[in-house]
Amino acid sequence: MTILVLELKKPEAADWESLWALRSDFFSYTVSFFWLGAMWVNIHNQWSRIEKVNNITIWWSIIMLFFASFFPYVTSFVSEHFTSLFAHMLYSAVVICVSLSNMALGRAVARANGMQSALDYSSARIVAADLIIKGIGILLAILFYPPIAMFAVILAGCVVTFLPLIMNRKKHA
Repeated sequence: MTILVLELKKPEAADWESLWALRSDFFSYTVSFFWLGAMWVNIHNQWSRIEKVNNITIWWSIIMLFFASFFPYVTSFVSEHFTSLFAHMLYSAVVICVSLSNMALGRAVARANGMQSALDYSSARIVAADLIIKGIGILLAILFYPPIAMFAVILAGCVVTFLPLIMNRKKHA
């Protein structure tokens, strides 16, 4: 995640106007940083219950890390071409690939640990909400304004991070 900051450009001058000119760079960086952070928190929560890891689990981890390794590149690319539909679709493709490989990793972990269901009902709803939000964001980006895709990533990250907390609070209430 910290490699993302190395892609941020320096302002041309030491003033607010030059810093403001880089707002799309900082926005792209912020979205990527917090989306990866949300993914990291969720993986940590998932892995806190894990007792066994097998080769399939390891390979899905590697595949997910492979796709996540593109974040510095696509973050830089989308910040340089902030209103480009192609740039946002490339960024979205990386986000979707990371999400799908993370979903496969979750299923592999569940199977390796002998859980009845690869994804319990609440997790399945969260994954579905995540993918639906991103899909709607992509559609709106295509139809209206490309940066909408990044706002969908922010919203999906919030849903994936906070919906489990809300659902757990309701269970214990």
